[in-house]
Amino acid sequence: MFKSKRKPGHLVGSDLDWFVIPIRTLGRVGIILVLLAAAGFLAYTTRARLSPEERAKREIATAEDLVHRASLAGSSRPGSHYAHARESLQGAVDSYGRSNYDAALRLAVEAQTSARRALGGTGRDDAGDGSLISVEGDVAVQTAGHSSFEQARQRQSLFDGDFIKTGRTGSAEIMFSDGTLYTIRPASLFEVRRPASAEAGGSQIKMVSGAVNVYTAASSSTVSSDAATTSIDRESRVAVDVEKGEKTDVTTYRGRATVSNGKETVVLAERERITAGAKSRQLSAKVVVPESPGLVLPTDNRIYDLKTSDEIELKWSPVTRASRYRIQVSRSRLFAPDATDVDLDNRIGTGARVKVTREGSYFWRVAAIDNSGRPSDWSAVRRFKMGVEPAAGPRGSPPRLTVSPPQQMGNLFLIFGKTDPGVVVTINAEPADVARDGSFKKTVTVNREGSAILVVKAVDAEGNETVKQVKVFVESL
Repeated sequence: MFKSKRKPGHLVGSDLDWFVIPIRTLGRVGIILVLLAAAGFLAYTTRARLSPEERAKREIATAEDLVHRASLAGSSRPGSHYAHARESLQGAVDSYGRSNYDAALRLAVEAQTSARRALGGTGRDDAGDGSLISVEGDVAVQTAGHSSFEQARQRQSLFDGDFIKTGRTGSAEIMFSDGTLYTIRPASLFEVRRPASAEAGGSQIKMVSGAVNVYTAASSSTVSSDAATTSIDRESRVAVDVEKGEKTDVTTYRGRATVSNGKETVVLAERERITAGAKSRQLSAKVVVPESPGLVLPTDNRIYDLKTSDEIELKWSPVTRASRYRIQVSRSRLFAPDATDVDLDNRIGTGARVKVTREGSYFWRVAAIDNSGRPSDWSAVRRFKMGVEPAAGPRGSPPRLTVSPPQQMGNLFLIFGKTDPGVVVTINAEPADVARDGSFKKTVTVNREGSAILVVKAVDAEGNETVKQVKVFVESL
């Protein structure tokens, strides 16, 4: 047994909110499908035939339009987004005049990014390349064209050229517009990159140092470092760990990734790992990592009464190649170091007993470690709650519940809201992440046209509940 390092209803009116969320969908009639497919193929082949001069000219025209729109709202002071956009556009035009089309293209894209910032991130076209959906601890952002870092904010939009830095106790999650999710671990620094052309597609980042977990959905992703470039297939989960100037470790837990250092290229399948040397410019042989354990007890979202017991029994399934296990118990869903009460990597069996003396919500996970010290992916995260059962008597008021308009990222929608501390929130019967102050969030995918109901329910320890219905209308364009 080991201790934590720190000591420590009835349905209430259903509110109905309407949000119209247009997304690109295909028509239902076969002829429309054929026509759209033909048009898409024609557009693709047309783009593929564009020369560097034509591509640069097209991007400059787009930049000129955005800069003109930004001139109506942007500040012209030195260092402002509008001023940076105007300078980049002028540089693009000058480079084009010198027939330096690659530089013209790059500067035109920079001008577009700064102009979108000057416009304030309004509208679908100006919503940014990604969004910070979770920020815990020390997380800072340096916007493109600026030299200083500022404290990151949840739901902050991110653009091409922005740098994100996490401190020793910081972690963050970033959702890109293509649906790719990046989980940034402590002590990391990376840059948001926008593909140089529409043909490249997918999200891109440049890792300077630290570690990131990448979860791709319907699009691919590219992570570059000083040692290698990793192209991640869609529907994959990959970890990239960069030791600046030394090496880059790439581990594929699900799906596939291709690692290249300019001299060699290696394809990683599921549960394979490789190391790219920054100085040697060589790729190591592939190694296999263990499977991740499955969690057994307790069941997810179980509530314990501190008056009855302060010990929690944790159990997980055995992994064949595991010699030991690492277990973490945290008050942070991202397992930020300063909120992680238990972090031990010497568990030999498939169970442990944890003594928890403080009320609140906890998260736990387990990883397997083989004889060579190679860890598996973390298991799925489960949560439990420590509370005090209220004395018998009349129930109190139902919990407060407010829900913000959904934020769209491709066909994914981020639901944010606020309730009372200690309340459990579900959206369509799936648990949302509730912070200690009662703020919560949940990612929801809408896959069909027409109306859909999102049922948001908040339940307190006494069983009182408040329900809100968010009616989402998916409009076909």
